[in-house]
Amino acid sequence: MKNNSLRVVALIWAAVMIAVISSTATLLISGRTAQQATQESRWVSEEEYAAIQRYGRLDEVRNTLLNDYYEALDEDELLLGAIRGMTSSIGDPYTFYYTPEELKRAEENNAGLYHGIGVLLQNTTDGFIEIVRVYPDTPAEAAGVRAGDCILAVDDVEVSGIDGRAYNEAVNMIRGAEATQVTLTLRRGEQTLDIPVTRGDVSISYASYQILPGNIGYIGITQFTGNASAVFHEAIESFKQQNVRGLIVDVRNNPGGLLDQVVNIADELLPTGVIVYIKEKDGNRQDFYSNEEMYDVPLVVLVNDMSASASEILASAVQAFGRGTVMGTTTYGKGIVQSLITYKEDNAGIQLTTSSYYDALDRCPHKVGVQPDVEVPLEAEFVTEEPDPEGDNQLAAAIEEIERLIAER
Repeated sequence: MKNNSLRVVALIWAAVMIAVISSTATLLISGRTAQQATQESRWVSEEEYAAIQRYGRLDEVRNTLLNDYYEALDEDELLLGAIRGMTSSIGDPYTFYYTPEELKRAEENNAGLYHGIGVLLQNTTDGFIEIVRVYPDTPAEAAGVRAGDCILAVDDVEVSGIDGRAYNEAVNMIRGAEATQVTLTLRRGEQTLDIPVTRGDVSISYASYQILPGNIGYIGITQFTGNASAVFHEAIESFKQQNVRGLIVDVRNNPGGLLDQVVNIADELLPTGVIVYIKEKDGNRQDFYSNEEMYDVPLVVLVNDMSASASEILASAVQAFGRGTVMGTTTYGKGIVQSLITYKEDNAGIQLTTSSYYDALDRCPHKVGVQPDVEVPLEAEFVTEEPDPEGDNQLAAAIEEIERLIAER
């Protein structure tokens, strides 16, 4: 971006703006009177003039509403509505506009430090918002909220995950000042429950690790944001010291996150080569590489149908390198990358889809997902939260696969 007031961040997870192309041809736009014309006239390009004419209707509608609507209207709200209407008209659930307050909350969430209840949420393919993880020692855990619950309403207001904007609105309703209460209407199996939760300070780690029986390392990554890559590196160093025999990386129910985080994590596991490349609509391509240093132990990556975006980058890269075994069920299928552009003057922002991503075999998982090397459906009624090989048949299968890979070395 050439404009110094814009900051762009790659995301693997939305005033009318007019793009103007410079031109030597110009037109003169005049004011209302000859005297005013002398004072107010300025030269504009043909493209600028065409844009002014094109968006004239928008200004007409604005004036009509302000002048003729039966109640007083907030002009800032009209402008915000116009912006939201423009982004939503694209039909892309990952493209939307952030007000300064919304962007601040999103950045707090990415950092893992905020006032809230301590859950990981994700849109489902049928438009609901599902709680995929309840973090330990949080208000949600204390109130009895469970992973697998679907949120139907917040304080009696219906919510949905039909697109990025609706999802963010629901998140903003759930979060709030410390010691205030929010009531979640949840669908749990055949039940509908109203559960009050008292908000509090929440500090979340987006990755955790431990050593499973058989001296097998386990790293669970819930999002590729916050401290995820730092904890991953810490885990690898710890496993090296303890001579761990194999490694399971669990990205089930991981909705994605930041591109640089998943690249850093994949770099620790892969030999030299292209981890992923992104391609824009004009064909421009940017490659992200791993170096030759890697943690070389037998590897299994666990995925499911809610493993999306950055999770799919990791799984697909492991397959492309032949580095390990991807196990579980077919992933979500989000093979596009978003950029976050922030406006320095007020700290608002727009998230928009800017490119697609591909692995070293030129595969893009968009709308098809990553097919696991070994299909292992999760047994009914079990929700993954903590590693439990006895209750989690996918994890048990991953341990068996690690033992097989060890035996083959």
